[in-house]
Formats: sequence, C-alpha cells, structure tokens
Amino acid sequence: MSVELIGHEPQELYEPEPPAISVRHLWHRYGSFDVLRDVNFEVGHGEIFGFIGPNGAGKTTTIRIMATLLEPMAGRVEIDGIDVAIDPDDVRKIIGYMPDHAGVYERITIREYLEFFADSFQVASIEVVDAVIELTDLGNLQNRLVADLSKGMKQRLQLARILLHDPKVLILDEPASDLDPRARIEIRDLLLELRELGKTVLLSSHILTELSDVCTSIGIMERGQIVVSGPLDEIADRLEAQRAANAIGHQMPGAPGMPGGAAVPVPAAVQPADAAPTTQRIPETGAAAQPAPSPAADGPQYTDGGAAIPQAASKRLKLRVLGDARAVVPLLAGGAGIVSVEPAAAGHLTVQYHGNDQYVADVVRHLVNSGVLVVSVEPERNELERIFLEYTRGDLA
Repeated sequence: MSVELIGHEPQELYEPEPPAISVRHLWHRYGSFDVLRDVNFEVGHGEIFGFIGPNGAGKTTTIRIMATLLEPMAGRVEIDGIDVAIDPDDVRKIIGYMPDHAGVYERITIREYLEFFADSFQVASIEVVDAVIELTDLGNLQNRLVADLSKGMKQRLQLARILLHDPKVLILDEPASDLDPRARIEIRDLLLELRELGKTVLLSSHILTELSDVCTSIGIMERGQIVVSGPLDEIADRLEAQRAANAIGHQMPGAPGMPGGAAVPVPAAVQPADAAPTTQRIPETGAAAQPAPSPAADGPQYTDGGAAIPQAASKRLKLRVLGDARAVVPLLAGGAGIVSVEPAAAGHLTVQYHGNDQYVADVVRHLVNSGVLVVSVEPERNELERIFLEYTRGDLA
C-alpha cells in the first residue's frame, strides 16, 4: 500500500510481520469444565517454543485448536496471521502437526509410506521424498517395513511425514514420549536442525531437561491458564531480580509502596575484587533488572527467524582446579557478570554468572592467564526446572 503526501514522493507503509503463532483470550470448555481460561501467548518466527504443564493443564486442547481440529469457544488463534477458525484450509497448508502417539500404516515400507503422503499432499516432485528421507536420516531404512521400526524410528518417520509439504510452523505434541535416551537425543538434534532451516517449532513435553537444551522460549500452563511465557533467559532474569529485591527487603517494582523501583546490586566491571560495586534501578514498568555489561558480551543473539534471545540469565558454571579452590575466589569475585563464587573440596567451585558461551571462555582464559590450572569446565545451562517449580503450584484441578 502506498500513501501520497503533499509535497513528498509516495511512501510505502509496511505492516509488521505477524508472529508465527498468536493466541489471544482463548477459552474452551468440556461440559461445565473450562479447560482453557483466557490463554494468551505468542511465538516468534524461528523460535523453538516449549509448551509445558502437568497432565490436564490444557496443552493438548490448545494444540488441537492450533491444528484446526477443534474450534475455540472464545478467543482467537492465528498461525502466521491466518485465523484457524476462519481459514482452516489455509492454516493446514503451512503447519505440520504431529500428535502424541500418532498411528502409522505398518505393512508398507518407509519409502512407500512417505510417497503415499506426498501424493496426498499433492507434492509436485517425488524428489521431495528423497530430501526428507535424507534430512531425517532414514536412508538406510527406507526399504524396511514400518512395522519393524523402533518407537524412536517411528517418531522420526512421523516428523518426515509432516515435513513433506514444507510447512512453516511445526506443532509437536510430546514428540519424545516413551523414547529411549538415544532416540530422545536424535529427536532433539533433528529439531535443532529444523530450526536452522528456518522452521518455527512448538512442542509440548514433560521432559524439562531436554526442552531447556533446545527451546528459545517457553510457555507454562497450569489449570487452563498461562502462568508465564517468554524467552527462557528473560524469565530466569525475572526470578533473579525477584530474589535480589527480596534479599534486600524490598518488593518487586509496581507493588504497593514501591513507586520508584528497588535498587538491585549489579556486579562491577572486571577489576580487582575490592572495587566498589555499582547499582542499577529497576524501571517502574516491572521489567527485570539487567546486569552491568561485561567486556565478554558480544551483543544480542537472534534465532534464524530474527527473534532476539536475551543473554543475561543467571547460570552456574562448575569448575575444578588443581590446588585449593579458595585461592580462585579473589580472581573472580566482584567481576562483571559474576553473581557468586562458592569454593568446595578437592578443587571444585561453583560460579554463578550472567553471560553466554563467550563469557565462559573469557572466564577460563582469565584464570589460566592468572596461573590457575583448570582441570574441567562444566556449564550448567538448565534453568527450566527451577523456573517451572517457581511459577507453578502443583494444582491438578
């Protein structure tokens, strides 16, 4: 659309790209029971969105509405800007839906299975089947009967099936359910590869450690409502800000008696441990406090679809050094991004920090340059279990 202004050349007005998935004020009821109650969240393009919650929380109902299998009783769900209730046929062209415990035709081979569905999807070229088989690493098994496949291979076959029509958005309900550890790792790696190809992925799971390794954002449901959603690191930061505020006897910003926001300690720049720390005030809007920038920071990171991934989450780093771990504390305590340093026996210490992988590399280099003999480095990246326990109450009904 162009707009002509007096005395100016015509200008193009561009509307922002809609999110890959948008859920607004979604309600659904079975009988007299509201299984979904005013559910709201968004998933950006290029994200892997972890949909988390106990059994009965409403995840599968939400997913079935996204997949055009149920109509919402109230609210609006859009996939890439298309309303699932108004234009379900258009939505089906751009999504790949994989239900929990999906059935397969077992008395045909993998190739026959995929060729059948390629024909059903009206895929123009049979070469697409070859490409999908290669992507999902089923080439050596393509002439094997589906009935002879393991559960993990059948899950991989289901992923291959939903990729045949090249969907923009993948909706996966418990894709790693009942899989052995190796199959789970293979499914995880395949999801990361699909993200590299620009796909947006929404997946539900109860396996929090696996989700934390692949997800860029999450939504946690309990009793039919979203209790928290957003980038994983950003949610972790909110919890750290809450703890910091509580530790100094303040409430979170926006609470009664807090018109100006709470002052939260922020680590100083990399310098000797006796340097004076700085503070940063939490905005009145309720945004989480951000730590002071570190020289190791290399700017914001983005998913392939352009979604920003905040990098300021508090994480833990396990180190083992030769000698007394207590001697390492002065080399790190008070540095930029360092929250705490806890020495332990046998040269072990735990460092709580804000930063990314580059930051970890800089910490190790700093220790080595200071004469510390570093034996092992183990970043602890899983924040998801802690977030889940903080935001949920364990209610089942």
